[in-house]
Amino acid sequence: MRIHRLQSPFLGTYEFSGTTLAEVEQAKYLGITVNDKLDWEAQADNITRKASNTLNFLKRNLKYCRKQCKKVAYLALVRSTVEYGYVVWDPHTIKKRKTKSKESTDVLPGRSVMTMVATAVSPPCSPELAAWATLEQRRENQRLTMMYKVVHELVAVPTTHLTVADSRTRANHSYKFRTFSCNSTTYKYSFFPRTIPSWNLLPAETAEATPVDAFKHRFP
Repeated sequence: MRIHRLQSPFLGTYEFSGTTLAEVEQAKYLGITVNDKLDWEAQADNITRKASNTLNFLKRNLKYCRKQCKKVAYLALVRSTVEYGYVVWDPHTIKKRKTKSKESTDVLPGRSVMTMVATAVSPPCSPELAAWATLEQRRENQRLTMMYKVVHELVAVPTTHLTVADSRTRANHSYKFRTFSCNSTTYKYSFFPRTIPSWNLLPAETAEATPVDAFKHRFP
């Protein structure tokens, strides 16, 4: 697989133990499908199809179970699937959130969580269901949580390429960073360029909260 922006890329071949490696347009790495365009459409298709199949299985087999049982099964087997690794591949456009397959429209639209569990967990208009955050809100919270872990050195992600914001602009908190100047859509919606603007807007009591659980509890 070749990932580049060149009009005339180098088209050499690579060998491993005497075997020429085949060129592919996409490949799965740590459970996430990466393609040569970095547009995540294949990942969205794969993950939503898997989540929808699991949801349909639960709806068939837990039809007469208690609501709490359905909720636990949904959170453990469906939502966890949809949310796996999405700080990396979080779709940023309606086209990527709602792909051509029917399965995707059941999982990734704007009111996705409520759409998925309306019949599997609670009545469509129940107060409990209305209080659940959408997947988009949960994704942003997860990205901010990962940013917190990066800033506070809780994960092995280097910050050498991040520039601390000027002290005159750090009115919100002391962990603000300069935003990135991006010349491609792919880079603009990658983790750091996309997360830093939201991170910079957090109030000081949130960004500087310790430990990480205290940070998470400040989200709606």
